[in-house]
Amino acid sequence: MLEEAFARLLEAHGPPAVVRGAEAGEAPAALAAELRASGFLDLLVPEASGGAGLPLPELLPLAVEAGRRACPLPFAETALARGVLARAGASPPEDAWILLAPPSPLHPMARHATHALVPDGEATAFVAARATGDDPWATGAATGLAAGPALVRIDGFDLAAAAAALTAARIAGLIRAAADLTLVHVATRQQFGRPLAAFQAIQQAMAQLAEEAIAAHTAAGLAFAGERIPRFAAAVAKARASEAARTVQAIVHQAHGAIGMTAEYDLGLFTRRLQEARVAYGSESHWHREIGAARLADRSGTAADFLRRTLEMA
Repeated sequence: MLEEAFARLLEAHGPPAVVRGAEAGEAPAALAAELRASGFLDLLVPEASGGAGLPLPELLPLAVEAGRRACPLPFAETALARGVLARAGASPPEDAWILLAPPSPLHPMARHATHALVPDGEATAFVAARATGDDPWATGAATGLAAGPALVRIDGFDLAAAAAALTAARIAGLIRAAADLTLVHVATRQQFGRPLAAFQAIQQAMAQLAEEAIAAHTAAGLAFAGERIPRFAAAVAKARASEAARTVQAIVHQAHGAIGMTAEYDLGLFTRRLQEARVAYGSESHWHREIGAARLADRSGTAADFLRRTLEMA
């Protein structure tokens, strides 16, 4: 129900034309106003503070859908941050668009953000922020952030895990969008008098594409299963989703051929964001090291036993 209403909102107010405008520097003002008015941003804010008071798992399908629509605003990040701040007794500005910004070579959606959660010693600080540096894939990302002084400090919040988990969910949505475009293309594009989908090599590639889409979504779901985002589950989610992003980009562009590289075709809206999401807030190699270190510290049983036990404990 929530997911369907959210999808309709993004379809109406955040179509590809709005995404392209945001890439060109136009503020997506109408989309921002609709998202603020909808109440979705206060999904996780406790009812006592004026929000919906819903549990964390309810954010996952909306975060995935925001990725599927290439939403240029940090919707899921803002929704999570508003919930965290409300539980800390703080209330951000109503028009704030909030990044989760642990150290990273790239901050997706930074160009249209106004605030951020950033590391502050052992705590997390809520600050005003603006994008700096470059935007390598011309998506509205930034390689740096200029942050103001701490407006609020929060203890006990794993900023890196939260950023990784939300990015994994975004990847899952982007993969779904790229896969949907590709499936339509191979079903309708003719080659030698037959649709591309009739060729065995394409069928095999589409099977692998479906496998990666399911794997990314399942992995992201691990991090949103409880009342908080556990570090280990976030590591697994981001590592597997980033792996899927790499594979999916290759498959969908191979299936599309030259048309997939044109600026007018929508595929690039999703694959450019897959590339940036893969490296943001820890690539697969970054999180593999953390997973490996945890395994080396606990050598009991098989690797499968270790993963099952650790994820259940998370």
